[in-house]
Amino acid sequence: MNLFLLNIVLAGTWGMATGVFTIPNLTAGFVLGYLILRFSRPMLGASSYFTKAPLALRFVVRYIWELFLANLRVAYDVLVPGAWSRPHAAGMVPHRAGHATASPNGRSSSSFTDSMRAPLTAESYVCPGVVAIPLDAHTDAEITMLANLITLTPGSVCLDLSEDKRLLYVHAMYIDGGDIEAYRRSVKEGLERRVLELLR
Repeated sequence: MNLFLLNIVLAGTWGMATGVFTIPNLTAGFVLGYLILRFSRPMLGASSYFTKAPLALRFVVRYIWELFLANLRVAYDVLVPGAWSRPHAAGMVPHRAGHATASPNGRSSSSFTDSMRAPLTAESYVCPGVVAIPLDAHTDAEITMLANLITLTPGSVCLDLSEDKRLLYVHAMYIDGGDIEAYRRSVKEGLERRVLELLR
């Protein structure tokens, strides 16, 4: 039996033994079941479950924290408009909507194929844009999980996936300083890397 399912069975058994089927009690039963399985590793044989379970827990905790921070950022910007205002970084020039400023390989482009940056005003902290992110995720499960987590995060939403499944188009509200490459790196070295660590 899959060790995760066995862990769930042990949590259910704990709930029946105590007669309490509340979330805190079942969570305690799940943790107790995990410890029992961990100490039973010599009998159960080698399994990646004991390395993936702590990894999944860290992933969930970190994502919830980032979700909390993103909610605060959007809420504060809505409730106190202009509070985050600051001038454009040196050398940044507003572009008309519909004109791309950078492609995934760093070359400039004149068509809406890769990325677009469209700052609202010269002092606006909100600097939205559509960014093409080259993917290291290959399977449908990896791409779907990454796209859903990005969309669930306030301030960003996945718009489309290229036909070859190599580019994910994301609309972001906050591209700090208009730096598209920095935003790409933040997604690839942050959420995508952790998703791949969890699923591979």
